[in-house]
Amino acid sequence: MTEPRLNATWVTVGRVRGAFGIQGALKIEPFSPAESSVLLSSRHWMLIEEPPAGGSGVVHRIGARPFPLPAKVEIATVKAQGDAIIALLKSPLSREAANSLKGVAIQVDRSDFPVPEPGEYYWSDLIGCRVEDPTGAPLGTVSDIDDHGAQQVLHLDNGLLIPFVEAIVSEVLLEQRRIVADWSPEWA
Repeated sequence: MTEPRLNATWVTVGRVRGAFGIQGALKIEPFSPAESSVLLSSRHWMLIEEPPAGGSGVVHRIGARPFPLPAKVEIATVKAQGDAIIALLKSPLSREAANSLKGVAIQVDRSDFPVPEPGEYYWSDLIGCRVEDPTGAPLGTVSDIDDHGAQQVLHLDNGLLIPFVEAIVSEVLLEQRRIVADWSPEWA
């Protein structure tokens, strides 16, 4: 385990499902397809405790944690297996210690992400962008994004939902933290 880099931007990309096998490997649920997850190429992960969504905030776990959280860990080996990712840490864990990490969120430094193709954006980069109509009138700030199969939808902090499709979103200016969308609050 190493100390977290203070200037890193950590992005949550998965969660520990539990132990895998008897060697203390972690079974990971990635938040993107396993075969293309950034977890496969990043060699340092941040493990953090996140309270369950919509719950009481109480976290139930089996056994004592092998180290205090948050913790930056170094990865020895990692591979995709079906819809999961299997990883061994450089500092070996017992099966019981790996199981005690069940439910822990996994973050990766944003600088470890591959450069997206033109016209592609990481959701983590869009959250926090202000959205304006073509005249410059503010519509809100992106607070979340959902994928509904046919399209992604931007959730703005004021409750407005905007389809993230080329016919509506004409510009994404990440350097300015600004998105231009041909949308009106009355269409909600």
